[in-house]
Amino acid sequence: GFPSFWNVLVIELFTIGFAESYRTGLIDPIFSELSVGDANPGGRFDPLNLAAASDLEELKVKEVKHCRLAMFGWAGCLVQWQVTGKGPITNWAEHVADPWHYTIVGKH
Repeated sequence: GFPSFWNVLVIELFTIGFAESYRTGLIDPIFSELSVGDANPGGRFDPLNLAAASDLEELKVKEVKHCRLAMFGWAGCLVQWQVTGKGPITNWAEHVADPWHYTIVGKH
């Protein structure tokens, strides 16, 4: 079906590989105003100047917490697929159509 798995894999390998190569300094910056340096939060990638505007250590802790929450949410999507055999959007649509019978514990 569309999109092809192999097309998506090639595109993601190229784009993520390019971004990681730039982030780690393997390739030079494309734009002259960007410099190769610390890639951590508050380092060279701070387009909104958040490091100077607030407490950087607090922002780092918040970033880790949000990443962990996002990973937990993604794990929930994967478990949902294994349990119901359907994706999260299909399960949500069934629940919205009939909330009393399609619940978190299955179809009643």
